[in-house]
Amino acid sequence: MVERVCIFPCGGIKFTESTVARIAAYIVNEDLLPRKTMILCVPAFLRGVEEDLVMVEDYPTIVIDCHEESCGTNLLYLAGVTPAARVFIPDIAAETGLSYGNARRELESEANDLARAVADAAVLAATAMLESPEYIFPKQKVKTQACLAQGKIPVNPFHYERVAGGIYKPKDMPDFFAKESVS
Repeated sequence: MVERVCIFPCGGIKFTESTVARIAAYIVNEDLLPRKTMILCVPAFLRGVEEDLVMVEDYPTIVIDCHEESCGTNLLYLAGVTPAARVFIPDIAAETGLSYGNARRELESEANDLARAVADAAVLAATAMLESPEYIFPKQKVKTQACLAQGKIPVNPFHYERVAGGIYKPKDMPDFFAKESVS
C-alpha cells in the first residue's frame, strides 16, 4: 500500500497559472493531505539531492502541469521517471469556468478558487492511490545525468489517458481509480 504521494507543481514564474499550480500543491500538502504528501523541489531534484530523488523513485508522483508546454511532465521524462498521474490546469479551468487572474505574486480571488479546484483534483487522485489496496506503484530509478542532457521531447511522452476531469494517467502506469468510481 502507498504511504505517501509526491506532488510536483509547475515551478515556472512566467505564467499566473504556475502560481496557481504551486498554491494548489501547498493546499494539498498543508491542508488536505498533511503528512500524506510531499512537494518535490525542482532545484534539489536537478542537483541530485537524495531526499528529492527518493520522492519520485519510491512514491507515486502527481504532476500539476499548467499549460501545453508541460514543464513538469517533460522534466520527469528527461529524468527517466514516469509520473503516476497528471493534473492539467487548463482542463480544470475550462470545466469550472474559473480564470487564472492577472496577478502572479498574490492570486486574485477567482484564481485562488481555481487553485482549490486543482488541489481537489490532485487529492482525488492521491486519495485513490493511498487508499486502494490494489494499487501498487512500481518503484523507479532517476537517471540523474539525463536531466542535464539536451534532446527533443516527444509530444505527450507518457501517452496520457484521461481518467477524470483534469486528471490523466500515463498509459503504462497502474490504474488508481476503480473503474466504476469515476465518470
